[in-house]
Amino acid sequence: MTRRHAQAVGLRLTARDARRGGFTLVELLVVASIVGILAGLAIPNLRTMIYRARATEVAGDMEVVRVAALTYNAENHSWPAEAPLGTVPAELVPYLPEGFDFQGNGYQLDYENWSLPSGLPGDPTTRTLIGVSVTADEDDLSNAIAEFLGGAIIFSVGNTHTIVIDRS
Repeated sequence: MTRRHAQAVGLRLTARDARRGGFTLVELLVVASIVGILAGLAIPNLRTMIYRARATEVAGDMEVVRVAALTYNAENHSWPAEAPLGTVPAELVPYLPEGFDFQGNGYQLDYENWSLPSGLPGDPTTRTLIGVSVTADEDDLSNAIAEFLGGAIIFSVGNTHTIVIDRS
């Protein structure tokens, strides 16, 4: 407030008030320190939330593939053939949403069709395992996927996590 303005409204300014024109260096440093501390607390949480959101996206894509494979099996009484990592099996294309891709943002999906001639250890009657795998490009995303899928993961090796759809 200027001296003229203060006098107009009936206030008296001291010499100190008239000299003061802004913030001191100490006040600015305190504010900058507080903002830095708050940013330091928020940024790691933001990264964690971003990876959790991406893990949710991955789980949703795996569910789409699971439903497509089960629908294919219900209509054809067989399972689609195996396809390379990141490639949509040709038999599943009509059962997936238009434009659905096995190449995601930082991950690749894989449809699994394993033939087990001698069965599973402890269950020799199981001759086929059908599953959906995801391979993450980053460890942080892989960890978030593993945490999100939790008990649903049947196999987990490195950054690849597999959910079994059917065993027969």
